[in-house]
Amino acid sequence: MSKVFRLTLALAASMALGFSADVAGTWKMSADAPDGVHKFDLVVKEAGGSYTARAQSDEMGGSLDMQEVAFKDGTLTFKLPYGGVGLIDFKLKVDADSLKGSFTTPQGDSGTVDGKRDKGAAPAAASGAGSVNVTGKWKLVAKAPGGGDIPATLELKQEGSKVSGEISTDAGEAPISDGKVEGSQFSFKIPLGDGTYEVTGTVTGSEFKGEYKGPSGGGTFTASKS
Repeated sequence: MSKVFRLTLALAASMALGFSADVAGTWKMSADAPDGVHKFDLVVKEAGGSYTARAQSDEMGGSLDMQEVAFKDGTLTFKLPYGGVGLIDFKLKVDADSLKGSFTTPQGDSGTVDGKRDKGAAPAAASGAGSVNVTGKWKLVAKAPGGGDIPATLELKQEGSKVSGEISTDAGEAPISDGKVEGSQFSFKIPLGDGTYEVTGTVTGSEFKGEYKGPSGGGTFTASKS
């Protein structure tokens, strides 16, 4: 076998490996679970060797940011925070335009996952500023200035870096204003009868934590995507 021929084979093999290991992009996914088939889009982004992933579907109420995302030796792993189920472990193998594997829930349930690359989707931009998506329903608990908890629900819709929506409590509902996302920081205002309350915090996966302040005082809060 000539040296040139061996070099050609080695180059072809390395190119094929590099192509099959390209996981960044949008994938049309289908998870076969004990309670039925669940379809969602999986958007994977890469920046400087680090990866982020986000699942999107109407069933999820918008989008969910994956946790502990890693990609090594052609295998993508991550944890999906889903409602009252908890963190669902995914392990998927990339083969060119195919993404296959399995998932396991904290309760021990498991199933198979199959995905195809969405070639018609725009290339996934590198993660960074504006990579957080807060669209969906959030269950929030704020600490009242005088003590005690104030439960609330946030219904949000994000378009680019702008966020709209409303907050509801036992006292009623109110729209939010000036909602915006900058990196992992999310802020908005709540105009109420006694004045405007300013809310600022940090989004990490399916959690949102921060503080609020207004005419009647301020405090801290925690929220989780439901």
